[in-house]
Amino acid sequence: MASILDFDVSDLNLSLTKLGLRKTWINLIATHISTDKKLAYVLRCPEFKGAKILKSDLLENLSIGEISVIYEYSVASLDSKSRKSDGQFFTPDDVAIFMSRFSSKFPKGVWLDPCSGIGNLSWHLVNAQDNPENFLINNLVLSDKDELALLIARTLLTKSFQSGSKDLFKKISKNFVVFDFLSVSQSNSLTIFGECSDLNQIPDHDFVIVNPPYLATRSDNRFETAKSGDLYAYFLENIIKTSKGFISITPQSFTNAGKFKSLRSLLLRNYSNLTVYNFDNIPGNIFHGIKFGSKNSNTANSIRSAVTVALPGKGKQRITSLFRWKSSERTKLFKSINKYLSTVPLSEQYFPKVSKPFEDLYLSLDLSNNLGTLICKEKTKFPLHVPASPRYFISALKTKVKRQSQHTIYFEDEHQRNIAYLLINSSLMYWWWRVRDGGMTLSQETLRSLPVPRFTARQAIVKKLEDSEIRNKVYKQNAGSPQENVKHPKSLVMLVNKVVIRDYAELLISTHNNSDLV
Repeated sequence: MASILDFDVSDLNLSLTKLGLRKTWINLIATHISTDKKLAYVLRCPEFKGAKILKSDLLENLSIGEISVIYEYSVASLDSKSRKSDGQFFTPDDVAIFMSRFSSKFPKGVWLDPCSGIGNLSWHLVNAQDNPENFLINNLVLSDKDELALLIARTLLTKSFQSGSKDLFKKISKNFVVFDFLSVSQSNSLTIFGECSDLNQIPDHDFVIVNPPYLATRSDNRFETAKSGDLYAYFLENIIKTSKGFISITPQSFTNAGKFKSLRSLLLRNYSNLTVYNFDNIPGNIFHGIKFGSKNSNTANSIRSAVTVALPGKGKQRITSLFRWKSSERTKLFKSINKYLSTVPLSEQYFPKVSKPFEDLYLSLDLSNNLGTLICKEKTKFPLHVPASPRYFISALKTKVKRQSQHTIYFEDEHQRNIAYLLINSSLMYWWWRVRDGGMTLSQETLRSLPVPRFTARQAIVKKLEDSEIRNKVYKQNAGSPQENVKHPKSLVMLVNKVVIRDYAELLISTHNNSDLV
């Protein structure tokens, strides 16, 4: 199979400049199906009137996911703001396969892909079925605002799955609907499938598979999730209120951010059988492609993502940690991640991102006895400085470091400060940040919510940490300026762990690794 990295865009660029997006892609798709005799009738359809068969098939040997990349590139090259403003990114093939396999757990019904693009998620959903052609005819609806993308999807699905039917392209035309999924809201409707008064405005369906747009937007009071101000929350709300179940890939931010509390509540109220797979973005990244149209110097799509599987009927609510893996372990990740699911309680306050090996640790913690109960509201003579940008560690320092972002917290006396000093420098703090958040920074809320186990602040270990502050300074460039921090040796962190939470010291030290796979 040809690699997308080897794709020569010179001919594509020339055609886009000369003919524009629609004519270019009509020609590309017509050429792609022209050698298949059983699809000759497709080229005679009105949709391909005036299509030109090119000398070479630029899409030959590309997967549906790779063709999606080329389409996204085409759109962005003509209007770099469009993809950025739409907040849409293609789903890699292996992720689409991972998601589609869960469809076997759902009852029979009609599936909707409500922002399908050229159909890479739908393609893999169809391919996962026992009778793909029959499923495509009777059990799948694709909708999108982009009429051209839907035509491409319809053609590619026909090419891949036509077998017994001689006119599949025509037969499935009604299954491709130009529609803006957010043009209607179910905010005033009952959250039970089949009882919403205005369901007819959204294509009829039972289940949804979706990669919605990820984009901060204005608060839209039509939605229960208006406070989130994010398109993906609005999409999920409409899906929850019009569907028996769904499979989605979104940012993982809904698991913890306060603004997504209403979305968490909707999920918990409607699905007792709910599974959330969370994926970190370092060192491996689910979206390993490029953000076409982005002006950021970092062009990689660095979304920390979550695959959510919401099944109808009774079941367990399960979740993984913010899972971390190496790029070389990508195949192993999708094969083995189920064994890391935990059944820790999910609440509307937050979904704790805890993997199976850490389930007992999480359940053993007294969440009401937290660091916030030790922190003074007023300034005292006993501060700690906590750099707010975690890497593979989090440190608490008695001496302020030279950096832009750090929290300064105060304590009543030296004893209380030393308790916090050991606690924050232990692996428990770093693990807790991944449980409660895992975003770009360590928030005050996450810091203050850190549970405090019962332990004695051993002065010898405190002294080792104080000495390490002097000897183990590290620097990272940010916007051309060095950001100072302290990275304590792993051996010292282990000593701290054994003081703070002895029974889990070895387990917690593993949270600093660059892979959670064992």
